[in-house]
Amino acid sequence: MIPCCPEKLPGNLSELLTLLGKLWAESDTCPHIKIETKRAWDNMLHAWSSDNSLPLLIRKGSLVKGSEIIHSSGRVLIPTDNSPAQWACHLALRDIVPTLEEIKDYIQKDSIPVAFAHKKKEQGQRKYHKTLGNNSINKFGWQLCHIQNVGLNFRTPLESSSIDDLKRAFISLLSPSNFFVVPKVWGGMGDTSEFITAFQIATPNQ
Repeated sequence: MIPCCPEKLPGNLSELLTLLGKLWAESDTCPHIKIETKRAWDNMLHAWSSDNSLPLLIRKGSLVKGSEIIHSSGRVLIPTDNSPAQWACHLALRDIVPTLEEIKDYIQKDSIPVAFAHKKKEQGQRKYHKTLGNNSINKFGWQLCHIQNVGLNFRTPLESSSIDDLKRAFISLLSPSNFFVVPKVWGGMGDTSEFITAFQIATPNQ
């Protein structure tokens, strides 16, 4: 008989994982985005979310990435995978903060990645086609993780979901204040509560 995985691991194992997360969060080897860069990104993202002329990028893997959905408020929503977050992290780690005018230009020119890859059968259903490509931090050996969950844990169609909830999800997805990275070879270790808690403690209320 195959045993079920316990909800809680033995105490000493969880403690070791907590210690590893803390050591990684405090390590000089761990790439850290500068506090002033995070704040500048947060200011820009809040301005973006408040500008109804700009679409909101929403991570929703079950929808056609790069397509347009019109919210009941009239706001344009673009379903994506985690590619916009990778793009934002790639810029923020180099201390690059786009202006709102640059964001408008990027969107017009389809320069912000919306997917790691596209399905050919969906080509006619999407308006935006940019893939992650060279904007990936994976190619440097890193795995991007979020401190606060960015998934939409409800089944309500995007077009009738709370616009405030969608704005919060958009900011959480792209905000460098919500990022940390782990070595890609560590796989999903960065998704554990022990690692997430370590980075919550290491970067409080920036």
